[in-house]
Amino acid sequence: MISSTVTGINNTTSPMANETGIKLVWEALRLALRDLVEIIPDIFIALAIIAVYLAIAIILTRLVKKLFIVFKVDELLKPILKHTYFSVTNLVLVLMNIGLALIALYSIVLTLFPAQVHTTTMIINYAARVASVIFLIFFIFIALNSVVERIRMEAKLRGFILLVTLFMTIVPLLDVTALSQEVKTALAWGISIGIGLAIGVFAAWYFFHEILEEKLSTKKKES
Repeated sequence: MISSTVTGINNTTSPMANETGIKLVWEALRLALRDLVEIIPDIFIALAIIAVYLAIAIILTRLVKKLFIVFKVDELLKPILKHTYFSVTNLVLVLMNIGLALIALYSIVLTLFPAQVHTTTMIINYAARVASVIFLIFFIFIALNSVVERIRMEAKLRGFILLVTLFMTIVPLLDVTALSQEVKTALAWGISIGIGLAIGVFAAWYFFHEILEEKLSTKKKES
């Protein structure tokens, strides 16, 4: 008797559970479709803004290339930048396209998400700081490579310059780390003092090593 009652309850609740599950799935699908319909205009606006700025970037890229070819900018600056691995035209085009991409991003945010402008500005500022540090590191090493190729240096001098350059690149890297301001200041001061002392000692040895060697040799002879 009890088993037949339980079986009857299970038979009645099973269709109800299935029906409830179908309703939940349908409700979730309906809400997802409603949200998708609501954001479709925003998606089209963002795509339109991207298409406009993409067309502007293509037109400006072709125009700048033609102007640089007509005025022979790369050929004029080739004696100065012959030790670099990029051309002025490519550098200008990259910077111009990055600027247009940032303008397009701000246009989309201002149009669709005006409340997120401050957050977007903070993210772009941090990305710009990281990019500037990377560019500075590359510039220092390219300049060092150019100096080494132009001037015949001893192995010790070349190694010392590389070491100083490495320490100099550590200082701007501290600016983009998540360390506290006190730790950043202490590390920057320590590295700066260390670089100054190293340059001073090396300069004294480099310019006066002959005099020091003569004095040491005379002392050895006298003793």
